[in-house]
Amino acid sequence: MSVTGCKSKTVEEEFYKSHKKSREIVYQGTVLERPFILYKAPFDNGNVGIGAAVFDGSDRKGWSLSSSNSLYDGNKFLVDTTGINFKDNVRRHLIFGYIDDPDIIRVEMIDKYNQVIDATIIQTNWKRVFYGLVEIHELKVIAYDKNNRIVTEIPDRITSIES
Repeated sequence: MSVTGCKSKTVEEEFYKSHKKSREIVYQGTVLERPFILYKAPFDNGNVGIGAAVFDGSDRKGWSLSSSNSLYDGNKFLVDTTGINFKDNVRRHLIFGYIDDPDIIRVEMIDKYNQVIDATIIQTNWKRVFYGLVEIHELKVIAYDKNNRIVTEIPDRITSIES
């Protein structure tokens, strides 16, 4: 008889079962009882982006990796998202990223009901990272400076028409 599908005792153990040790954990949190990890994501070209890993399980039953993705694009404000299915059959998105722009002090996300959700911003030993959980149809994120002026937004309201 073979044993398959062994679950890890901790979220960190499960994370490192599927991620190289070079993927350093910078923050660990929970959204609606689902643990997640934000981590440094080194790419083959030498750039370092941010990744998020989301987990299923419990301390009693063990943990398994539900999803993981990472992104790097060279910007000072990097945003990514990963979808999570919850027990209430509602799919929500963990919006996450990093802030390398000292002018950005607040990040807002707009959900599918046009409600504003303030992202949680954490100063880590690496960079400031942020996250929030929202139901969305399209990604809408706005970053503000200390004077409440928009520094950047996604999608960018400035559009160009090519002819």
